[in-house]
Amino acid sequence: MPEQKDHGPFSIALHPIHDASHHHVADRLVYGRHTDDEADDIMAATARALTSAVYELGDSDLLGNRTLFIDLPLEWLERPELLPTPAPRLALGIAEAHTVDAELLERLDDIRERGYRVIVPTRLLKQDLEAMLDRSDIIVLSSPRDLDDKTLERLPARNVKLLVENLDSREELVRYQAMGCDYYHGHYLAKPSFIASAPRGRHGNRAAQIRLIRALYEDNNDFNRLHELVVQVPHLHVAILRRANSSYFHRGGKEVDLHRAVQILGLIELRRLILTLTLASLQPSSRIVLRMALTRAFMCRNLAAPFPALDSEDAFTTGLFSMMDALLEEDRHTLLEHLPLGQPIIDALKYRAGPLGAVLILCENHEQQVKEASDDLPPDQLHSCYMNALESTKALMNNL
Repeated sequence: MPEQKDHGPFSIALHPIHDASHHHVADRLVYGRHTDDEADDIMAATARALTSAVYELGDSDLLGNRTLFIDLPLEWLERPELLPTPAPRLALGIAEAHTVDAELLERLDDIRERGYRVIVPTRLLKQDLEAMLDRSDIIVLSSPRDLDDKTLERLPARNVKLLVENLDSREELVRYQAMGCDYYHGHYLAKPSFIASAPRGRHGNRAAQIRLIRALYEDNNDFNRLHELVVQVPHLHVAILRRANSSYFHRGGKEVDLHRAVQILGLIELRRLILTLTLASLQPSSRIVLRMALTRAFMCRNLAAPFPALDSEDAFTTGLFSMMDALLEEDRHTLLEHLPLGQPIIDALKYRAGPLGAVLILCENHEQQVKEASDDLPPDQLHSCYMNALESTKALMNNL
């Protein structure tokens, strides 16, 4: 199976945005690449930026309750299923738009109906003042002379805010404050933070991704089928767990497994998350290692099945995640520190402790026996569990 293109380092910058009282209330997302590849697709670049800022930093609570300001390309705005969530914490910019026409106005209406705030540059506002004022939540100023006094006087009644760009002196700050501006960003107040992802190979299971996306849009969606497909794309598995256990979706209590995570997120959020991550090409997996991991997961589930005190799904998750570091090309300790897994599963993975740890050890020992055996192993119950796991893995992967 051909591998996906290897992506180089990718970085995003978060520019702090302050209110008139100098409180850090928002961040503006700016993204770029550390390569000379001018042909890089804008949709893929946007997807990777959103993955980092929304689905990683946001879910880790690094952004806290601050609003994220994002300029999105028009191609992205044309696909509402890709708009990131949660909408109340996001303000979407349309800086790439050049002309105010009926199509743009319709897009803005749809975005605002979904709960997003719209950021509009003054050059677009001036093209059709009345139409754009009705569709603007934040207006970007690059100069104190961008808007006349009459227009400025109309803004408070419409709850339209003013954002000052590239503030670089105290004199400018005082002048804009006198105008009643609401948001400020620039090096005078704070420097941006740069966050870079490490380069890594992308060995994406493209067939699984295509089948998964197709399943997301079938008329009669089967969440069990979605679960089967997701476990074959490890990075999606991790991302969905993180998303479902994030502060926005999960209100405390027991960590949720993949089955429950799919139900919590729902079809719309799953579509948004999976499409974004697929465009971002963040699903590294080796088909050979994946087969081994699924076999171990199914065997752990088979071994746990006769014992009522053991959760078979927890056993499956333990087996699968015991090889997740190899699948994702991540350090195991770092990965486990950031995964929303239950403590019994963490203890089993880290220390081979508890009933789940015992099941995992039994499975790993049998794998070693299979690897070293020169003759057929005796058809005992342990080997039957292993052979059944092989069949389950084969059936699951053949569905792709």
